[in-house]
Amino acid sequence: MGGIKGFWKHLDSGCIYAIENTPFGEVLGATGPLDPNRLLNLDKYEYDSKIIVWIKEALAEHKLHRFNP
Repeated sequence: MGGIKGFWKHLDSGCIYAIENTPFGEVLGATGPLDPNRLLNLDKYEYDSKIIVWIKEALAEHKLHRFNP
């Protein structure tokens, strides 16, 4: 896909997700929830569309925030 990848933390659950998006913020793929004690390099994850709808809703509701391990 070749987008920008980053870790995001859900404010309510504390779960960590890896999200890939375009420079304009369009979500291309995501994976998670991830074990916060075993985070890999962002390039090691497989990003797919299975949870994109949920990710977009959580982002719109400001429930996901960037997370720097």
